[in-house]
Amino acid sequence: MKNRSFELTVSAWLLVGHAAFSAACSGTSVDGAGRPSAPGGGGDAGAGGGSTEPHASVIAFLPGNTIPLDPKESRELTVRTDPAGQFPIRFSLISGDVMADTVLDAVLDATDVQTDAEGIAHVTLIAPSKPTSFNVRASSPSAQSAFQAVVVKATDKTDLRVRPSYNGHRPIAKWTATAHTGMSCSQLTGNPPLDGSPLVSKKPNEDLVLRVPVNVDLAITVRAGHYIGGCVNQSALSEGEDNQVLVYASDRPLNLSATNLTLSLGASEAHPAFDKLLQQSATEAEAALLGSAKNDVLALLEGMRNATAPVDLEAFDATRTESDWDSVLESAFGKSGARRMRDPALRWLTAGLAALNAPNALVGKLSPLGSAATFTPSSIGGAAAEDAGFPGFFPAKWSADSNDTVLLGMELNWEVARLVTALALGPARLEFPQATSVEQALALSVGCTQVGQVLLASRPTPGLTAFADCDESCLVHACESAVAAAWTRAKVGPDATIARLAVTATAAAQVGDDARATGLSGTWLGELQTDTGTAPVSGALSAE
Repeated sequence: MKNRSFELTVSAWLLVGHAAFSAACSGTSVDGAGRPSAPGGGGDAGAGGGSTEPHASVIAFLPGNTIPLDPKESRELTVRTDPAGQFPIRFSLISGDVMADTVLDAVLDATDVQTDAEGIAHVTLIAPSKPTSFNVRASSPSAQSAFQAVVVKATDKTDLRVRPSYNGHRPIAKWTATAHTGMSCSQLTGNPPLDGSPLVSKKPNEDLVLRVPVNVDLAITVRAGHYIGGCVNQSALSEGEDNQVLVYASDRPLNLSATNLTLSLGASEAHPAFDKLLQQSATEAEAALLGSAKNDVLALLEGMRNATAPVDLEAFDATRTESDWDSVLESAFGKSGARRMRDPALRWLTAGLAALNAPNALVGKLSPLGSAATFTPSSIGGAAAEDAGFPGFFPAKWSADSNDTVLLGMELNWEVARLVTALALGPARLEFPQATSVEQALALSVGCTQVGQVLLASRPTPGLTAFADCDESCLVHACESAVAAAWTRAKVGPDATIARLAVTATAAAQVGDDARATGLSGTWLGELQTDTGTAPVSGALSAE
């Protein structure tokens, strides 16, 4: 067996020697760079010696100088053949050091390319991610291979893929990532901190890649707008590594100190006790129309007397008695005379209360004041706040939790009679669109033109004046003044009663770029207190 093994070994060495001898006889050689070559331009790709098809004799890279590239840089390479023509070209990457793989992660977009009619072919090279050097080889049958030297330079920078991690509920349009060189998160100020450099912004489903310096510690920040943010310390990186970092992001607390909103609320839920208290206020305002008179005719004539100039009062009283104006007006008005003013007034007062049931019944400005807030009403049921008996502003308290839920508390107060009389304007103008005030609508409803005609015609001796120099237009004006005076009594009420409404609201906030609340949507609870009782009330709340 030993002799047999020895024979096989000798035979193997003889075969190797024969192959080496054959290669020497065929003229194959190796150049100084370790690249194989053959006499007559024989190429690496090889070709049948007996082929009669045309072949490229020379392949050359253009321009042929060593190409310097940055890591991951993309560059188009060009070769040309001589003679020109359409030839197959094979591209490959060759390590510059036979002892190491210097090609690393370099990539060609193609390996086999056909030249065009002018003998031109292109291939795109994507450089590796680390500094190195290597060759790109182009070969074709029966042609000497061409080599393009490539040197990938050190840039002292590397790519860092940043991955935000966020578990909150705020919407995110895009993420912004930045790097702070030579710093740590504890050294940064602001929430979120000011942006560093470099900076990149992408949609949530897109990669955030920063080109950052190597060999230096970094603070990496992410933010969405300026209402979500996070920071992580990143130790020094090396060039060309597959670097990535996870940054946990959290909500910036709701910035109430920068929040200014238009707040709307109303008694949009059914509360009979609340409606009853308001109706009582309307009834009190209606009763105040009479003053000390027993009925509307007497109140009207007393008001006309009060509107008369002092020098003419004696003439007014004499004519009233002589012409029996009290009976004349009662007869002219008929059954409606006793409540000539109060019936339309009560109708409008009652109808106006419905405006408080709308979601936007009370509208005003909610603004910060230190750690608290102020609420400045602008309109109530469509009436101006000042007309409705509301003071300039009310102090309020507010706070926000981590879920962007805002808690709001305040106590409102107003003059009861002024509110209900202000709300009567809308219904009054529905009946008398030409009127600009409740007083005008009430004068039209009473019929002051008719009053002037009736009183002037009641004179025993017909004439142009009723008393002194007061003619028909003077009587009409006195009637209108009497109605206006009666409505003023209604607006004041019997005791200028003050109503108080304690409000507690809970609302979800919409969050703006700098974490201020840009809107609220929620509900409120309250208790109305007047001189006649208390009642619960609630409804919807919104702000923008």
